[in-house]
Amino acid sequence: PSPRLRTILITGSTEGVGRQTAVDLAAHPNNHVIIHGRTEEKCLAAIDAAKRENGHADNVDYIVANLSSMKETSIMADEMARRFPALNMLVCNAGVLQPRRTESKDGLEVTFQINYLSHFILCNRLIDLLNRNGPARIMVIGSVLHSWTPLNWADPQALKNYEKYGQFARSKLMMHMLANALHRRMVLNNRNVSVNVIELAREKRESNRSRSASALSTSDSCHSMTRSIGGLVTFIESPACDRMSGKYLDAHGKQIRPGADATDERQQERLWTYTAELCKAYL
Repeated sequence: PSPRLRTILITGSTEGVGRQTAVDLAAHPNNHVIIHGRTEEKCLAAIDAAKRENGHADNVDYIVANLSSMKETSIMADEMARRFPALNMLVCNAGVLQPRRTESKDGLEVTFQINYLSHFILCNRLIDLLNRNGPARIMVIGSVLHSWTPLNWADPQALKNYEKYGQFARSKLMMHMLANALHRRMVLNNRNVSVNVIELAREKRESNRSRSASALSTSDSCHSMTRSIGGLVTFIESPACDRMSGKYLDAHGKQIRPGADATDERQQERLWTYTAELCKAYL
């Protein structure tokens, strides 16, 4: 097991916000940072960035998996447990903004699968490991977009009507719902794992939805988020946050009111049941 205080997996951490968060966390010797990316090349480039910025990268490892594959996501969970048995923090950051509807090899809409379903699998598969290393944390990178559009239960895979910002927003709503449902299960089962949603950028609500969605997408530049990322790093490293769970917070720990759908327990459980059925072979 790692002698360091924190072993942190950040999904989607080879570019943008995820990468900068990983680099900043790696500056602290007590952090063992696990970078995740789709290819080894991307992961090694992120480690090089950490070495350039921090002067060292001996506390950084990486794991490769394509989150648009349930099989690869499942293998990733097994590999995490085998290679990093001291894991006690999971940051659910990976996300895509697809310009047009694309299906994965599993036959699922890619935004839904990468942004949400893959994290459902990882959280469920890693929860026992996290609990053993408690107090542990799951942190979901949220978005103001989660409150912009309800789930379309008649067409969750957007077969009939795909609009990239709408589908991105729905995937974020699903992640908020997942966090709340997980929190409830942690409390009911007396697990030593906190679950919170962290908002990195609270932009003013604009009439131009496309502009806001683009600004909050994970592929966008993170220069304007430097302060928020710094706040997130502080939040991750603060022992006081072990006692905080089931919250929607900005990167400085201030509580935010979530959208009504995100806190609807009936919808959360409906989504959980639907998702568990989709990926039951990999749980």
